[in-house]
Amino acid sequence: MMAEPPAPVIMFPRRESWAAKRYPVTDAPVRFFALPQSVENGRGVNIFAYLRGQFGLAECARLYARALLGAGYPTALVDIDLNLPHGLDDRSLDSYIRDEAPYDIHLVFINPDYLVPAFESIGEARLRGKHIIACWFWELEIIPESWLPAIESVDEILVASEFVREAFARVTDKPVVCVPLPLSEVGDSGLQRVDFDIDAKSFVFLTSFDFNSYVYRKNPFAVIEAFAQAFPETRKDVLLLVKTSNGHRNPQSLRELLEKASADPRIVVRDQILGRADVHALQRCADVYVSLHHAEGFGLGLAECMAQGKPVIGTGWSGNLAFMDSHNSALVNYTIVPVQEGEYAHHEGQRWARADIDDAAAWMRRLADDPVLAQQLGARAQTSVLETLSAERAASALIDWFERIHMQRRQRAVAVPFSVSTVPSFSSSSQVDNFNA
Repeated sequence: MMAEPPAPVIMFPRRESWAAKRYPVTDAPVRFFALPQSVENGRGVNIFAYLRGQFGLAECARLYARALLGAGYPTALVDIDLNLPHGLDDRSLDSYIRDEAPYDIHLVFINPDYLVPAFESIGEARLRGKHIIACWFWELEIIPESWLPAIESVDEILVASEFVREAFARVTDKPVVCVPLPLSEVGDSGLQRVDFDIDAKSFVFLTSFDFNSYVYRKNPFAVIEAFAQAFPETRKDVLLLVKTSNGHRNPQSLRELLEKASADPRIVVRDQILGRADVHALQRCADVYVSLHHAEGFGLGLAECMAQGKPVIGTGWSGNLAFMDSHNSALVNYTIVPVQEGEYAHHEGQRWARADIDDAAAWMRRLADDPVLAQQLGARAQTSVLETLSAERAASALIDWFERIHMQRRQRAVAVPFSVSTVPSFSSSSQVDNFNA
């Protein structure tokens, strides 16, 4: 069998400013709580996660961690590396990563299909007698049957949306607690449109996704179709930027995307892993963010753009309704359809939303043609998510939860022994994305 040819190289042009970072960084420093020298009765939380990962689940772990650290709650960070096919160059929390896990609660950001190797990496000595909470994401209504043994291996589950909570609640009577993702103060590298090779005068629509997160779920083809329908080719003042990552790992899907985009010179595809500060800069440089996803567990890209005051267009179904509504967003109508084989893992019996292209195109035209509407919608979005997804709000909910657990443990005064050997056996070969936002 012939090897598949490599994916095309379609990265952003690297101007001197990328290395020099000559623009001021706009994020304010966050006050972090130093790990205390003494541990009072085990109070606190140990976070086990891909803390250097450049993908959604890793970023979510960092967001929850920053909220807890910023609130002054005793928090220890332990990095996990299971050789996933993702970038591992986020060093933003390196100064807080350590090997020690001194507290009684473990908060683990590892998907169910990798939980066994993760527990082996953590080690029996660090697991024995601990209260284990898993933070999991899932994008569909039915939890895969192969995940059920993993659920039995943890004490409680943390989720970021009611959509995901309802899915897990259908298959377990263990506590499933919803705390929406906290948005920390966005760090921005200061890069400008010229650095991303974006015309300064264009009205820019941005959509983004990771190829490791299943291209059909993220559905960029619908965004391309809606853009083409919204604006005749004679209109030159609009641009659609499709920002992707890990195309080199999925060359066939990347080629399919490039073929769809090539019919319109106003559609630009860029495939590159960016640091979070550069991602936030790119989001700032856009005028509107669009996600015509079939399903989301949360929708971090939507939330981040709303926090920057950008109007967002998104499918009105699934986890993004944790923070999007008809007042703060352009929710797109949809039809519920079955998930077809090959479109997503564990598709049997599942359904998701097909965004209405006509409705999405109408929203694109309205926002491009009415700057007052775009500004007002973006302002409402920003006000809404900065309250709903505030770090303080998330930290308060998490700390109250953790303190109740510590109180219950003190009342019982007896820890339940834990052994890696007692973890039920289930597949650790990943067929699901690691929540790539």
